[in-house]
Amino acid sequence: MKLGAKIIVSIMIFFSVIFLFGGYALISYFYEVTMEREVEGAIEQYQYNKFVVQANLITKGENWFAGVADGQYDISNMALDMNGTVAFLATDGSVLFSGFPAKTEFSGLFTEAEHEMVNYQFMKINNRTFLLTIGIVTHGDAAVYLITGIDVEKIQEQQAQIIRKFGVVYATAVGIGIFLIFGISFFITRPIKQLTAATRKMAEGNYGERVAEGGSDEVSQLARIFNRMAEAVDEKVQELSDSARQKEDFVANFAHELKTPLTSIIGYADRIYKKELPRDEQKKAAWYIWNEGMRLESLSLKLMDLTILNHKDFCLQEVKTNVLFRELTADVEYLMEAREVSLDCTVEPAYIEVEYDLFKTLFLNLVDNAIKAGAKHIHITGVVKKMEKGMYFVMQVKDDGNGIPKQEIKRITEAFYMVDKSRSRKQHGAGIGLALSDKIAQIHGSRLEFESDGKSGTSVGLCLKCKGVEEYE
Repeated sequence: MKLGAKIIVSIMIFFSVIFLFGGYALISYFYEVTMEREVEGAIEQYQYNKFVVQANLITKGENWFAGVADGQYDISNMALDMNGTVAFLATDGSVLFSGFPAKTEFSGLFTEAEHEMVNYQFMKINNRTFLLTIGIVTHGDAAVYLITGIDVEKIQEQQAQIIRKFGVVYATAVGIGIFLIFGISFFITRPIKQLTAATRKMAEGNYGERVAEGGSDEVSQLARIFNRMAEAVDEKVQELSDSARQKEDFVANFAHELKTPLTSIIGYADRIYKKELPRDEQKKAAWYIWNEGMRLESLSLKLMDLTILNHKDFCLQEVKTNVLFRELTADVEYLMEAREVSLDCTVEPAYIEVEYDLFKTLFLNLVDNAIKAGAKHIHITGVVKKMEKGMYFVMQVKDDGNGIPKQEIKRITEAFYMVDKSRSRKQHGAGIGLALSDKIAQIHGSRLEFESDGKSGTSVGLCLKCKGVEEYE
């Protein structure tokens, strides 16, 4: 059974039972109250009729009822002065007078009668219900049973009519209730149905499916949680897709990078092996073999470094920034002069934690990448900034090279990815340097941030936790 049907059935059963018991209680209470009033009225009538009988006994004597039994007196006129329908019975049970229909049986009433007590009971006479009050009227030695009856059939009919009207009201209320509960159930279960449909679509592979959010109830909270879950799943799937694509690109690029130098090596080696070449051509062929071999060696070393960085923990040591960068710039001074590139380095003194050799590799890769991009001037800065989580040393390497197109920035740290493949290969680049540098930055608790408009150079930022010099003074 679906949730909506369960809600409708459960609510209808609950309210039907409550409504039935409530109606039964009200109708029963009305009937009891009405009957109590009738009983009170019947007792009052009996008391009045008893007074009339006693008055006649006083005026006519104790033998008056005996004369009535012998047929000497007629008491029908006295009965006309009484309230309700009355009957007189002698102490032996013989009927002296009865205003009730013929063949009415009174024998079962005598056991209920007592001196100085008034009893009552209901009796069906000719298909009508009477409320009978029974008592013994005495005067001296004379005694007579007095029965007073009130027709209460109308009350029974009223009760039946009320029950019928209650049935109509109940049926109408149930019909309207079903309609209203169906609407409420639809309103409550509609978001759940939307969630079910969205979940089914996600199961079929549509990870971009979302549901409408609104309100602050539990279902709305569930919708918001579902959307967050869907976003997390979508992001994870996208990451897996990107990872799979990167792996495919890695394998393809790696094969391509191996193919080019291997083709040259095989070609020149085959030429040397099969032909008698002049000394100059032999040297030229050997140089090409050596050059491509060095390129393969560089590629293998960088791949090894990248693999090691993914599977090794490194110990960071605290160093002073101005001392560190002075040593690093001194190491590239010869390269700058050979390439005719100027290098400016200005850093604020602070203490940072680094793995010296790895950080040097990162520094050299960033400088080398700027040179390969055609830069003629490289400016390195390092400033200490106070942020929400503490003090940070912000390093920036800025060049005036060719720049990186904005759409390429997010991929430049992928292994073997090259913005300008022809220029990179001429300079023995394989697209691993920045991937290696970004991994080193992660080991130091940071990431490389690139900024470029694709025309006027590139800026690479790195943010490291630091301690001010004054903390050590």
